Amino acid sequence: MSDASEATAAGREFDAEDIRLIETAAAVFASRGIKGTSTDDIAKAAGVTRVTLYRRLGTRDEVLRAMYAHETQRLMMSLNDRFVPFESLEWDAVRHVEDLLVGTVFDIRDSELLRRLVEMDRVEAMAMLATQSDSVLGAITELVAEFLRNTWDADVHARPMDDDEKDALSREIGSVVGRFLHSLVVMPDGPPVVDSEEGIRALARRTLVPMILQR
Repeated sequence: MSDASEATAAGREFDAEDIRLIETAAAVFASRGIKGTSTDDIAKAAGVTRVTLYRRLGTRDEVLRAMYAHETQRLMMSLNDRFVPFESLEWDAVRHVEDLLVGTVFDIRDSELLRRLVEMDRVEAMAMLATQSDSVLGAITELVAEFLRNTWDADVHARPMDDDEKDALSREIGSVVGRFLHSLVVMPDGPPVVDSEEGIRALARRTLVPMILQR
């Protein structure tokens, strides 16, 4: 995926100017809170008219949806930095799955933007996270499904699967795992209650590893 465009949950693509507007909106929401931010505030900060903002991103709720989808996708993609390359001699399938959960808890759950939104306006932020879930779950499922397929291809102990089974199963499991990972973000004070990386890895071994690794 290039820096110039980004696929949204609705299927259209954000171009570079859309992304600039979304990132400007995120900065305004983070500084003023969700309830205290209007489309006029965002348009002024971005140096465009409210009409231009509306034509590109839509209403205030649609701007919030676009911002949430963009931030979620950005954070999911950033997890790649945690993973040991598949071709490395140090790569281990179980550790790879553990890293997915560690990255979700440490990177996504502690996203600066999401944390600031909750600090500024907790009720509105939590409502936004809950109501906008459908706008990102499709994209999360696809990202997790790709993670699964790549993991199975690299895992020498994975059972043989043809392309059709691999594609269908990756999306089925990706939907379940994606919803679980997403729930960690939308409920930052909820379970699982873990206070260390090893605790998160142990949780992954108990839950995600048996579900993900097809052996």
